[in-house]
Amino acid sequence: MLSLKRINFGFCCTALSLFIASSALAQSPTSREYPYLYKSPRAMGMGGAYTAIGGTVDTLFYNPAGLSMMPKDKGWEVDVINIRVEAGNNVMDLYDDLNTAFDTGDLNNDGKTDDDQLRATNDVLEKYQGENVHFNASDFTAIGNNFEKFAFGIGGVGNLRADAMVHQGFGSEGLLEVNADATYGAIGGCSMMIKDNIFVGLTLKFLNRESLVHNFTSRELVEKQDSLDAYITDELRETGSAVGVDTGVIWKFAQESWFKPSVGASVLNIGDLKFGDAGTMPMTVNTGIAMSPEIPYFRSLIIGADYVDLLSNYSQDKDMMKRFRIGAELQLFDVMMAALALRAGFYQGNPTFGVDLRLLIFDLQYVAYTEEIGAYAGQEKDRRQLMTLNIGW
Repeated sequence: MLSLKRINFGFCCTALSLFIASSALAQSPTSREYPYLYKSPRAMGMGGAYTAIGGTVDTLFYNPAGLSMMPKDKGWEVDVINIRVEAGNNVMDLYDDLNTAFDTGDLNNDGKTDDDQLRATNDVLEKYQGENVHFNASDFTAIGNNFEKFAFGIGGVGNLRADAMVHQGFGSEGLLEVNADATYGAIGGCSMMIKDNIFVGLTLKFLNRESLVHNFTSRELVEKQDSLDAYITDELRETGSAVGVDTGVIWKFAQESWFKPSVGASVLNIGDLKFGDAGTMPMTVNTGIAMSPEIPYFRSLIIGADYVDLLSNYSQDKDMMKRFRIGAELQLFDVMMAALALRAGFYQGNPTFGVDLRLLIFDLQYVAYTEEIGAYAGQEKDRRQLMTLNIGW
C-alpha cells in the first residue's frame, strides 16, 4: 500500500476546496463524461430523450423549439427556486469512511492518534482507488409561457460540478485527478409556429466559467496543504466567459392518428461555446422522435428516443450507444392541488427511473441513472442519484 505521510490533512483540504472552493469554484465531470450545462430531471428520468418532447422551460438546454410544447392551459411556468443536487452512489460511503478514519483512536497505544488516523485514511484512499467520485449542485430559476403561436422562456442558471478520482500516486496521473468547473449566467429563448405544427426556436446564452483541471501529486498536497485554497484559486483556476446560440425545430405530424408522432432536431452551441482558458463545449447536432398516444385512465403518455452528437464532435469517444437515449413518461394525474408522474428509460445503455410529485407550489423530483465515463457503453459505470426541489407554479 502506498505510504501517504501527512496526506490525510492535505486530502481533506483538497476535498473541501474542491467542493466548497472560494469564489464559487466547484468541480466538474472528468474528461471522459460528455460536457453539459444542465441536466433536466424530467429528461434524465426519461433516459435523456427530450429533443422532440420539450414542454417545460428547461427545454432551452435541449431544443428551444420545445418551448411551444408547454401546456397552454397551465399558463405561466414560474420556477422561483429550482435546486437540484446529484451525487454518485459512492459519495456518502466515502464521506462516512473518512469520518470514521478521522475518529480513529490510539490503536497502538503510543500516546498519539495521528499515525493511526493516517493509516486509516490511507486504507480509505486505497479502497476508493480508481473510482470516480461525483457531486453536482445547480439551480435554474426561470419563467416562461406559451401563447397561441409564440412561446418564450428566460432564466438564470448556476451549475457546480465535481469529479475526482484517487490513483496510486505514481506516474503522470498523480494521486488525485480533478476536473472541475462552475458555470453560471443567463439563458433565454423563444419558439414560434412557422407553419401548421412546425415550430422553430432560438436560444441565447451569456455564461461565465471557472474551471480546475489538475492531477495533484503526493508531494504537491504536502507542500501546499497550508495554503491549498489560495493555490487552487490563484494558480490552478482558469476563468472565461462565452456567448452561445442554439437553434431547433419540432414537427408534429399525423396528429389525427393514435400515435400523435413528432420529430425534432437541435444544434447546440453553434460554432462551439468557447470559454478561453476555462475550456470549450463543442457544437452538437441532435435529433429525436416522440409520440403521445391517448390512453385511458391516465392524463398522458409520452415516449421518445434521441440520438445526440450526430457529427461526433464529442472528443471523448465515438461510441454510438453512449449517444443513444430512449424513455417514457406516464402522468398518472394532474389536478389543481397535486400531480404525479412516473418516468423510465435507457441512457447510454443503462436504465433510468424518475418520479415527480407536485403538491401545491412544491415539486419534488427524484431520478436514478448511470453515467458512462468509459470509452464505450458498459465499460465504466458511474451510478448516480438526483434530487430536485422546485418551488413555483
